[in-house]
Amino acid sequence: MGIFSGKIRGHHDYDPALITKWFIPKQKPYGNDYNGLGETVKRRPGPLMHGPDNHPWKGMMVWLLIKGKVPNPPIWFVEVRGMIRDKFGHKPIAPAKAKGTAEEFKKGLEEFAEAHPFIHQMGVTRMKESYMFAGQNDLSKEYPWVISVAQRMEYDVLVKNLEGEFKRSGAIIHKGYEETHVGAVDVANWIRAKGYKAKGYGGTSIIKGEWHTMIPPAIDGGIGQLAKNGSMISDKLGSAFRLSTTLTDMPLITDEPREIGVDEFCMSCKKCHTDCPPGAIGNEKQMVRGVEKWYVDFDVCMPYMLEQNGCAICVSTCPWSRPGVAPGLSKKMLKKMAAANKKTDEGPATTA
Repeated sequence: MGIFSGKIRGHHDYDPALITKWFIPKQKPYGNDYNGLGETVKRRPGPLMHGPDNHPWKGMMVWLLIKGKVPNPPIWFVEVRGMIRDKFGHKPIAPAKAKGTAEEFKKGLEEFAEAHPFIHQMGVTRMKESYMFAGQNDLSKEYPWVISVAQRMEYDVLVKNLEGEFKRSGAIIHKGYEETHVGAVDVANWIRAKGYKAKGYGGTSIIKGEWHTMIPPAIDGGIGQLAKNGSMISDKLGSAFRLSTTLTDMPLITDEPREIGVDEFCMSCKKCHTDCPPGAIGNEKQMVRGVEKWYVDFDVCMPYMLEQNGCAICVSTCPWSRPGVAPGLSKKMLKKMAAANKKTDEGPATTA
């Protein structure tokens, strides 16, 4: 263990750097407490490390900015361009609303997304108050719809993190944040040109009063399912992708959550659990804010991720992330599930 760099002492045994330990809160709420680990009542998530308000992990967020972004101009410029895009990237709303049905608007939106270079998958669902972080406004009244856009990351570069090359993989992650943000704002401007309200948000958009989660609406919008690594798996993009959102009041048709076989796979696969250097990923679902789901130990994950300026080993090591694997793997898991259900429905074999 050093002042600025931690040390891996063994499998799933990581000793953070002295300065990292200094930023970790010394009393409750710890990260897992803040996340609602073990809580049986549903509630909105807290801001944790990021967010516009003060909280116990704010110091670590500032240290992450200083350590990982200020000395790295390309990543810092991504952040700056994102802030400029949030403030000035949206075009004026047309004075007259375009005529059309929800079905027609949805079809036009799908065609726009299909042609966009930074949008590889899209899903639409109803905006919910539960998507908003605690302390934020309920945007579901102003924007009844949330559009999730996803972009696959460059796997050949991302996977360098498995060799300890985190600088290049971190750059790819931020590239994904930026390009999906561009896609979300472009979607918003497509809608605004038709006279409806819309606003695009990126993965690094932290706007006071408007900060919301991105994985839950993407799941509800049919992009994929929650995976053991705490991220999502898509049957089109695998696990190596980034998300952004567009909120709007344009009438649309909702997509639905889809079963693609992720739970069935993650129950038996231990790849991300085994390969996580600090051992933050468990093999069992846990109760988090009233919902039993896959959960990554924040207090174990965050110090390591901070010191690597972004980790994402759990994403790159996921078998679904390998190019071209996800569609076939999903079909295989669904076939396996169908066979198991059929066997259950038929009941035990009988003998004459």
